[in-house]
Amino acid sequence: MQIGSVKKAISLKDKEKEYTKIDSIFGNLENIDIIDLMETKEDIFKIREDTEDILSYINLIFFDKIKLNSKYIECMKIIEDTKDRLNKNSNFDMTIDNFIMTVWEEVNGKYYRS
Repeated sequence: MQIGSVKKAISLKDKEKEYTKIDSIFGNLENIDIIDLMETKEDIFKIREDTEDILSYINLIFFDKIKLNSKYIECMKIIEDTKDRLNKNSNFDMTIDNFIMTVWEEVNGKYYRS
């Protein structure tokens, strides 16, 4: 029987492919269209029990990007607000949709120019 951090480390190793995808998407928000980002929602947040871990991982990605763009500080606040909403039993799909749109708008501006 595995316990604590060993179990979590094995679980993360098993999900390496998913986390690589998350990194490529949220590490590149400046170059992703909002429609494409929304389409990835089902892949990223397919297991609701993993949502808090996924949001924490996205937070780490944003922390690394603060040096390049201070807008990511606000994105980190958006993640914490999203976690809070989910813990208060808000509608999962609406909360995640709001998270994705709000973070994208923070990085790219409210009006996308192609």
